[in-house]
Amino acid sequence: MTAQLDVERQRQARQYGRQKRALFFGQAALGLAYLAILILAGLAVDLRDALAGAPGGPFGVVAAFFLVLWFVYTVLSFPLNLIGGWSLPRRYEISVQSLGQWLGDWLKGEGIGLILGLILIEIVYTLLRLTPHVWWLIAAAIYVLFVIVLAQLGPVLLLPLFFKLTPLPPSELTDCLKELARRAGTRVRGIYSLNMSSKTTAANAMLAGLGRTRRVILGDTLLDCYTPKEIKAVFAHELGHQVHNDIARGIAEQAVLTLISLYVANLALVFGVPLPGYRGIADVATMPYLALVLGIVGALTTPLVNGLSRRAERAADCYALTTTDQPEAFVSTMIRLANQNLAEYNPPHWVEALFYDHPSIAQRVGMAERYQDSGRCG
Repeated sequence: MTAQLDVERQRQARQYGRQKRALFFGQAALGLAYLAILILAGLAVDLRDALAGAPGGPFGVVAAFFLVLWFVYTVLSFPLNLIGGWSLPRRYEISVQSLGQWLGDWLKGEGIGLILGLILIEIVYTLLRLTPHVWWLIAAAIYVLFVIVLAQLGPVLLLPLFFKLTPLPPSELTDCLKELARRAGTRVRGIYSLNMSSKTTAANAMLAGLGRTRRVILGDTLLDCYTPKEIKAVFAHELGHQVHNDIARGIAEQAVLTLISLYVANLALVFGVPLPGYRGIADVATMPYLALVLGIVGALTTPLVNGLSRRAERAADCYALTTTDQPEAFVSTMIRLANQNLAEYNPPHWVEALFYDHPSIAQRVGMAERYQDSGRCG
């Protein structure tokens, strides 16, 4: 029997989506206000002067400045993070974590972000001091290398900090999935189950890693609740990303956008040097100004980034349809995911452009129906 869209769940999905977007805009407004106050009220300059004697020379000053900014913003934004990350998903029965479990994951995530952010900001301000004319070019290259290393190590070092990864045991389903990969002419290093059910009722799957760490990961909430044909459709979609080299393409696209963003930031720093209190582009007091510029550039390029991601996802959907030739299973999977994950079936166009890195469920179902009618995705 074909899966049916749950009307009540869609009502909840629209409500849930509106509340998540309200939180997003609230966090954006908080970040903007925080940076604007630091810049316009001269607090960044005052903080620089207060930290002038920090041990470690310029490196110590940058680290201390960054840590103060990070700590204050973390405290200010914590209530919104608590609502968006734990309270709201619990209210809609998406999260099954206790408050203590969520706090543990949040602290781990903040810790990882703090370490990586500190490394990157030290690199940026070292380059600003030593190579002020081409710092943005070198920083972009280092950032891309950083992304490549994280993409390779993420499945084996970072993801296990939050979830348990288990190789799929031998079974008829596992053999079917491996055969699908073999027929696709592609190779993955393993097919793994992710214990998503320990944290959420939502289902998901992903292609992760580079080279020897590349693997297809399927949530146990998918493996336990979906039919073999539906799981095969999801797996074929992830294989599509592998066949199309989407991870490498995504890194290349990110490299171009990073280069553009840092070049714009360089122009903004040069323009902003005459502002009261700044002693040059390498002045640590420019950190909030630099963050503000990069945040604005990031916001302006978000529709482009999401559009590129949706294009890759549509291509992976088409690959799944043509490889499995089971559009009914694909449609059933999409409908069940919409019901299970509280995903809006057909969101407004502006919502999709700003917030969706996948096509809407309605578009994905529409592609499958066109394939069913004509044998073509377009």
